[in-house]
Amino acid sequence: MTKKSELQSARSRACAVVPVRSRGRSGFTLVESLIATGLLGFSLIVMFGFHAQAVRSNKHARKMTDCTYLAQLQMERLIALPWSESSRPTALSDLGSDSSEDDSWTYLPHPSGGPDAVDAGNTTAESVGEAVYYVTWDIEEMDSEPTWLRMRVRCQYKDAAFNQWKGTTVSSYRFRDS
Repeated sequence: MTKKSELQSARSRACAVVPVRSRGRSGFTLVESLIATGLLGFSLIVMFGFHAQAVRSNKHARKMTDCTYLAQLQMERLIALPWSESSRPTALSDLGSDSSEDDSWTYLPHPSGGPDAVDAGNTTAESVGEAVYYVTWDIEEMDSEPTWLRMRVRCQYKDAAFNQWKGTTVSSYRFRDS
């Protein structure tokens, strides 16, 4: 074989071994990039919406927990008051605030005309947060003597997001000490 034919044979083998690449599929197109960006943006907006709802729910749960604590604390104070046949604390007096004519115990007029606002630590000094809770109680005599009382303590706060009063009520019965 001659050198010329060997050279041509080598060239034809070299050309056959090297694949030819297509330049049309080397990356993403602009349309694909725009669609991917749009999907990512939409999913982020939805996730931020869920996050905002979770934050609102956590705030409400915190305030309901504080309300329950404050109502229970006041109930325990009322139960601990000494009450005998000869003396009765004014905190255990039925003030008639739960009558059908005066529905102010059910829907307290806040903040004017209602009780003083307290914070989560039941102080007005705002040492444990902002004073946004209103604690009230109602005493109802269960018999004519009276030896039994029904006590209800309510704690409320205003939900600014929905402009509504929310809260909790704790009820208990108390028998006279002596």
